[in-house]
Amino acid sequence: MILKENYLDKLKKRIPKNIVIEKVSDKEIHLANEYLESRKELEFSFSPLKSHFGNNWNYEEYPLGYFMRNTDNNAIVGFLGTICSKRQINNNEVVCCNLVHWYVEKEFRLFAYAFFVPLFEKKIIVYATTPRTSIIGLYKKLGFEVKTMKYTAGLSINILSLFSKNYGRFLISTNNQEIEDNLNIRDKQIYQDHKKLNCIHFVVLDKEKKLEPCYFIAKKNKRYRLSVLDLIYVSNIEKYIKFSPEIFTKISLFFKIIFIGQTYFKEEDRLKYNPLFLTRTVDKLLPIKSFNNYYIFDILYSDKVLFD
Repeated sequence: MILKENYLDKLKKRIPKNIVIEKVSDKEIHLANEYLESRKELEFSFSPLKSHFGNNWNYEEYPLGYFMRNTDNNAIVGFLGTICSKRQINNNEVVCCNLVHWYVEKEFRLFAYAFFVPLFEKKIIVYATTPRTSIIGLYKKLGFEVKTMKYTAGLSINILSLFSKNYGRFLISTNNQEIEDNLNIRDKQIYQDHKKLNCIHFVVLDKEKKLEPCYFIAKKNKRYRLSVLDLIYVSNIEKYIKFSPEIFTKISLFFKIIFIGQTYFKEEDRLKYNPLFLTRTVDKLLPIKSFNNYYIFDILYSDKVLFD
C-alpha cells in the first residue's frame, strides 16, 4: 500500500487552494438534490438523496455526501454521494461507504480525486456498486481492488420441479410478523434497516423443519423491457442451493413473475434453477477499498437498494 499512499499524497499536493471538500449532512439533502437536478450531463440516472439505513445515524461523522466548492466564487462544482452503513463482518461492527451520484463540472474534473481525501482518513470500507468504467483506472491507482460481481437472470420456472417430491416441502410467507419470528439476530437487523425501502421481503419455510428458514430481500426491476425479480439478499444460501429449481418455481408462481435475477460474487453462491441456455450472465465491476482485510460480498446497503 506504500505506493498507493505516496500516490495519494502527490494528488493532495495538486489540489488547488481554491478547491475545498465539504460534508453534506442530512440537513443539506435538499441542496444536494437541487444541485444534481440542475445539471444537464450527469451520466447517471438521478434519484433524490434521502436519509438511509439505521436509526440515530451520525450524519456529521458519516455524511450523505460531499460537495466540491470553488472558493473563488463560492460555487458548488461537484458532488459525491456516500451511503454509509454499519455491518457485522466476522462478528465485528464495520462502517461501510457506498459511493453514488459522482459528478464534477468539466473544468474541475481533473481534481475529482479530491473527494477521496476525507474518505481515506476514516477507518471504513469504501466501494462502488455502479462505477463508471472510465474511472476504474483511478480507483486502482488509489489502492482499490477491482472485484467482479456476476448478475444472472433467466426464466425462473423449472417445469420438472413441479413433479419433484420436494416441491410441496417449502412454503413462502410475506407476513411481516412471521418473517421477523423466523430471523436470527443478524437478519433481524438487516430486515429492520431495509423494511421501509421499496423492497420485497419474504421467507421460505421448510415444512419438514430440517432446514432453517431462508430469508430473501428482492426488488422488481425492468431488464430489457421485461419484469424481473432481482434478489438482493438470500440468507443461509448454502443450505438451499440444491433446492433452487423447486424454490425458484414456487417464488415465480407466488409473485406471478417468470424471470428472476441474482447478483453474486462466488460461483458456488449462484442459485442454479434452469439450464444455462435459459439464463444470461453479465460481469459487473466493483472497486473496493477494504479495511483490516474486511470486505462486503453483497449489494445490501447500497444504491442498488436505496434507489429505484
